[in-house]
Amino acid sequence: MSDAFASEFEDLFRATYRAAVRRVRDKRERLSPETIALLDHLAAAGPLTAGELARHIDRAPSTLSEMVDHMVDKGLLTRDRDPTDARRSLIWLTNDGQAALLEARTVLDLARLAAAARGLTADQRHALLEALRALVTQLKGEDR
Repeated sequence: MSDAFASEFEDLFRATYRAAVRRVRDKRERLSPETIALLDHLAAAGPLTAGELARHIDRAPSTLSEMVDHMVDKGLLTRDRDPTDARRSLIWLTNDGQAALLEARTVLDLARLAAAARGLTADQRHALLEALRALVTQLKGEDR
């Protein structure tokens, strides 16, 4: 039974993914992996100076400066004066940068999932979420 369950779950998971994956219609709107990594790093580390950021992501300061300039122009990053040292600027995510990072991390089309879920009863939605939570808990327990 477990093997049959696992096989059917995998088939249904793949079908769900294929049907609900978020598609970016205009590839120019997609952030590059390097941009996502830089935004991710800033989100985790907090505001950094250009030198600190260059060391953290192992990039030459000139390369990093070009990347940051481009992202500032796109409204994803901002440079603010360091309150402790006015000679330095801190690089940080703008609200648009935070939203773009969140969107880049989103794998599934949430609007499409929500629309499909409206075709289920409230009890079916609840049961589905409860079952998935229980499965995730079991999977996490096996990691220990």
